[in-house]
Amino acid sequence: MTKRSHALWATSAAVAFAAVLTTAPANALNGVAATNELAYTAKIKVGDRTACTGALVAPQWVLSAKSCFADATGAVPGQPPAPTAVTVGRPDLTQTTAGAVRTATALVAHPDRDLVMVRLSTRVNNVQPVALAATPAAENESLSTAGYGRTKTEWVPDRLHTASFTAAAPAATGDISLTASGEAVMCKGDAGGPVLRGTGTTRELVAVASRSWQGGCLGMDSTETRNGAVATRTDDVRSWITATAFRAQGDMTRDKIADLTAVWDDSTLHSYPGLGNGQIGSQIPLVGGTTWSTIKHLTKGDFTGDGIADLMSIWGDGTLHYYRGKGDGTIDTHRTVALGGDTWLPIRNIAAGDFNKDGIDDLITIWGDGTLHLYTGKGDGQLNNGITVAQGAATWLTVKHTAAGDFNKDGVADLKAVWNDGTLHYYSGKGDGTINTQLPVTVGGTTWGSVRQLA
Repeated sequence: MTKRSHALWATSAAVAFAAVLTTAPANALNGVAATNELAYTAKIKVGDRTACTGALVAPQWVLSAKSCFADATGAVPGQPPAPTAVTVGRPDLTQTTAGAVRTATALVAHPDRDLVMVRLSTRVNNVQPVALAATPAAENESLSTAGYGRTKTEWVPDRLHTASFTAAAPAATGDISLTASGEAVMCKGDAGGPVLRGTGTTRELVAVASRSWQGGCLGMDSTETRNGAVATRTDDVRSWITATAFRAQGDMTRDKIADLTAVWDDSTLHSYPGLGNGQIGSQIPLVGGTTWSTIKHLTKGDFTGDGIADLMSIWGDGTLHYYRGKGDGTIDTHRTVALGGDTWLPIRNIAAGDFNKDGIDDLITIWGDGTLHLYTGKGDGQLNNGITVAQGAATWLTVKHTAAGDFNKDGVADLKAVWNDGTLHYYSGKGDGTINTQLPVTVGGTTWGSVRQLA
């Protein structure tokens, strides 16, 4: 298919409102609904006039077409230009209890392709993200597409639809021309929709819908009969997708590299930006002067859900405080955590991590009575009421040090603990705020008793 000036129309709702594809080629423009197998497909509504489609590629990220958010110059801002609602896991939009609705909070556009990563306000935990293909669509390979857009008879359908296309050989620019099967077509609003290989639950994402001739779509000139389309490859930019979605624990500079924070002997606090090669940059003094000697416990986590690590500390007067990370390696002045008042002094140990998969770090603590408690983060630096973690009952007094982190790459924080007998143990997080039973870490044997700090 050859691109002609003003002839190949964008399928984003920046041009109009929504769009649809279908399952049965003979009825492709009549709105045949898709199934729950495509629950990762997202409806994106930008403000009150624009809509597109996308695909959940990570619990807190949706991949779509850059053209959905671009301004008149083609530039994409770092944040949506209008309040943006993203609905995932709801093939039938009238079923309001299915899936999840999130607000889009940030945009990361690919520099060369019609692709944009949309960050959601919180994670979507009840929908499995789509698998990413590692190889391109082959010439003449049969593919399926999904979208929420316009049909032959509906301007704004309330059901997800799919259609069948055949791929041409991928172009050097990353585009793939698609030939429609039967009466299949992409209409306005299908931009950003997933282009998939495979069937059922074995589908994988090979491209994202970009633009189409839209022959037969409602509102198009009746003389336009072409129904081919163009999609943007994703198989060769998997590293960009995963790197964008990855959140580095302890990142204070927005570069997805963990940074180091340290209290000096003179009681001042400093941060050291990670350089990405295991080394660190020059120290950056932080607020508080020499008052950090009064701090009883200190931990670092993203308590505001903005992708930037914050600090949380227990002061000598028993109060709990958090310091919001600014994104440049520095922190704001302290803000008091209202929960608990001045009762935090008996706490023996604290650690931070996302134990309930909502994209906001939580605080896990060992109390003076030997019980373990979790305080889930609200997203504004404040905490919800504590829940007792059943695992271990009242035996946590035998633990000397704890550290939290995602040690098994499942997106949920886990706990490592040094016991009094000098052994190290691992507790994997379940994702609901609780942890599994301990597994001994064989490295080091009983020598961990000589460890003074753990992070």
